[in-house]
Amino acid sequence: MAHKFYNGDLNKIKQSMPKVADAIVACFGGYCGEPCKASSLVCCGNYRQAKNYMPMTVKLRMTEGDKVLLLKSMDIMLSPIALDKTKLLTSTQKCEAVNRSYQAVNPKIITNPRNFAGRIHGKVLKLNNGYAVSVLLKTKSLGATLTKGSSVIRQIRKTDAISKKPNNDVIQNAKLLGMRHDSAVTIYMNACITIKVSLTLYML
Repeated sequence: MAHKFYNGDLNKIKQSMPKVADAIVACFGGYCGEPCKASSLVCCGNYRQAKNYMPMTVKLRMTEGDKVLLLKSMDIMLSPIALDKTKLLTSTQKCEAVNRSYQAVNPKIITNPRNFAGRIHGKVLKLNNGYAVSVLLKTKSLGATLTKGSSVIRQIRKTDAISKKPNNDVIQNAKLLGMRHDSAVTIYMNACITIKVSLTLYML
């Protein structure tokens, strides 16, 4: 929310976060009004947003120690150091996905001392560019030539198409969001358009 509001300006985000934290403490304490209106990015200060976070009849009776503890808890994500670490808007899920990809090419039960680095670099290339483009880049770097329309090119296209096919998780998440099946497939395929364009260029 803050990145969108301040157009990714990290300095402005850092300057606003202390006031945002104070507004959050005041709002949860039942003092929704001017602090929220002036500093909050999710509450406009008219008490209408409060019901999204807790029942209207509930007011937290926080002591000064409770307020300090709440501020320290928010510092985990809103402090300048935390903002520097999260400025790219990455998540632990992406890190875990990359780690699982590394384990697929370098399993813990197998030691590959000679080509360990090559396996990792190859996986990174595939993650960043997709199956087809990564194969074409590697063959090009080795000086190999692939004939347009050959069986190898057809197989690369086939494998690349399979890798882009939406899985059941994508369709299920779309259903939860109330999207139609064909809409989910369209969005998923549009996300792969960059790879498709790159593949076309390499096929010329």
